[in-house]
Amino acid sequence: MPSRHGHPRWGLAVVAAFAAACNSTTAPPQAHLADPQQLSSDVQTVLGVLQSSVLQSFGVVSTDTGSPAAVATPAGALLGAAPITVPRNSSQPYADAPRRLQALRRAAGALGSGMGASVIPPQYLGQTFVWDDTTHKYVVGADAGPSNGVRIILYALNPVTATVAEPSSAVGFVDLLDESTTSPAVNKLHVIVKDGTPASPGPVTYADYSVSGSVTGSPATAFAASAIGFVSDGTHTLSFNATFSATNLTTDNPDAQIDVTWDLDNPVIHVALHETLATSDANHLAVTIDFSVTHGAETVSVTGTIEVVVSLQSVTANLSITVNGVAYARITGTADAVNNNISLRHADGSSLSAAEVQAVSDLFGLPDAIEITIDNLVHPCQHLMGA
Repeated sequence: MPSRHGHPRWGLAVVAAFAAACNSTTAPPQAHLADPQQLSSDVQTVLGVLQSSVLQSFGVVSTDTGSPAAVATPAGALLGAAPITVPRNSSQPYADAPRRLQALRRAAGALGSGMGASVIPPQYLGQTFVWDDTTHKYVVGADAGPSNGVRIILYALNPVTATVAEPSSAVGFVDLLDESTTSPAVNKLHVIVKDGTPASPGPVTYADYSVSGSVTGSPATAFAASAIGFVSDGTHTLSFNATFSATNLTTDNPDAQIDVTWDLDNPVIHVALHETLATSDANHLAVTIDFSVTHGAETVSVTGTIEVVVSLQSVTANLSITVNGVAYARITGTADAVNNNISLRHADGSSLSAAEVQAVSDLFGLPDAIEITIDNLVHPCQHLMGA
């Protein structure tokens, strides 16, 4: 499976080269974006909420030496299965989609080995982990952590290496709280990311969400989970509610479904994504997308399919974009490691303006970025819970 750190996003700016003008006198009604620059600005505002420095510091604790989130323990890859990291760039949209299925399979396998009353290993309960500049790793600190969870102090990062910068400077902390139940049998982790210090927390809560999951069968054949809560950059708050599930997990062609809604408070923006991932075999994946962004009186929707060939790392797009239900543009073609032949045209065949191309590029980056971001918020807990 492709690496997590290769997780892509759509980058349609390159499509401008393929969007040659084409005239037609028999074209269907042609919609237009009311304000392409405003759409780009609104989408960038949503993405900006996901890129705060504290959230980035939280995003690396799963790889920091000594961190309890970097230790593999039985019980909960469900956090890695959730559909929240800083968007990354790639010319191959959705090429890493198969990794999502693999994450769901790992989650089901870990949870299926035994749903218990705890997803946090007992040796971590009540502890606080701090960074030690002398040993260059996390160690157990002197202060107590939450009795039903573990606390990790977050630090400023080196911008080049994306690791804790030394001398270390605390920027916040995360509490991972175990809220699992045995009746019903549900593994659940509550994640709270704040600025300041535990003794004197700041006014900003950067994230507050819970992820829960359960499995069917032994070995697990199906998996269902949810993630609900919010992330913030201290100025804007982005609330989300996600459900994700997978079936056929004991085969080489599992299927999955992801449903996510996001709501930004200022400006008011509503984002909805329904996505299915279906595999005919281990090398082929079909992604069906129904995605919309509503800002002001305008709703821009993207529907269609993405076909992924895993071993060749190629993607084929067949997507339609509408504005308030009226045809606006189409995205079609194939991209692989060598060529990008995906084209973007108006529904009537004409070319988009530069501002429109940028707006569509920003818009189309959002669904994948949303899933990557959820992935980032849950990834630090992956190993802690069993990935």
